[in-house]
Amino acid sequence: MDPFIRQFGKPSGLPGKMLGKVMAVSNRKMHRAVLSELKAPSKLLEIGFWSGHQLEMISRRYHACELSGIDISADMLSIAKKRLGTKAKLSVCNCEQMRFPDRCFDFVITTDTCYFWNDPIKVLHEIKRILRPNGRLILAYNSMYARAVHKSDPTKGMYDDAGIEKAVTGSGMKIQSRKPCGMGQAVFVISHILPPSE
Repeated sequence: MDPFIRQFGKPSGLPGKMLGKVMAVSNRKMHRAVLSELKAPSKLLEIGFWSGHQLEMISRRYHACELSGIDISADMLSIAKKRLGTKAKLSVCNCEQMRFPDRCFDFVITTDTCYFWNDPIKVLHEIKRILRPNGRLILAYNSMYARAVHKSDPTKGMYDDAGIEKAVTGSGMKIQSRKPCGMGQAVFVISHILPPSE
């Protein structure tokens, strides 16, 4: 993968810190769109929190919500901890194997990460595992960034609507809605609906 593109997947060093500031600005519309889809969350996880701007927005609106976040970048963890303090529990963690008990979040959110997942089905199954019954995954992505990642590494599959729909269906989850929120940007609301027997 191109070294510059790799920074989007795992920001590190000075370039990663600068990129974090850029992404905080370029992702504003997606952050607002994600926020608008939240309905009185009580326990929420963000996968790929970057510099912590999205979690900060959520903490201002939903004071009682218990916030957590994971990222694979130790540099982003350091920056986000300074921004959020005790408002969120943050850690370095791979989203393919998350250190959370079953059915512990009512919302999982993620922005600009899905096109870096090595095994989307595995990640979605993990998200499904940690979501409470009828919980929601809110996934925001930028198709222009996604195509650039796919061009650099064709093994990455969730780079367009069709790829996202295929992965979600393959995981046994269901897309409830897709809403555009900017040039090439969209937010998917994905549900984890358990059969009545469960």
